[in-house]
Amino acid sequence: MLRAFTTATLLALALGGTARAATCGGEPPADAAEFRGPVLEVLDGESLCVALGADPSSWVPVRLADAPMKVSTAPASRGALMAASFGQDVTCRVTGRDQAGLVAQCVGDRGSVGRLSQAADVVKAGLAWR
Repeated sequence: MLRAFTTATLLALALGGTARAATCGGEPPADAAEFRGPVLEVLDGESLCVALGADPSSWVPVRLADAPMKVSTAPASRGALMAASFGQDVTCRVTGRDQAGLVAQCVGDRGSVGRLSQAADVVKAGLAWR
């Protein structure tokens, strides 16, 4: 079911959806230590949105606990996180909150997306993302 949701949502976005970071304003389930969903928006080199439903208002913004601190907002670092996470189902374990909001470690099939986004091959692949 989640795979069908992911496919349908990605298709809708590819065919003209205009969801942007401003619509990534959801909250994780109350008292949740972890939550799961597809990554449907990458905000910068250390933050992404995990979808808990089809409506972008249910997408949860997450700063990755294991992403490098204060990374550049340049397209290269955002591209690396895109290459590591976009369209992937992730499970995010909440580690806290900061001034910007929720902090969590998110893990997909290939491991931690924060750590994966720092791998040389992923950084290179990220240069192709816009």
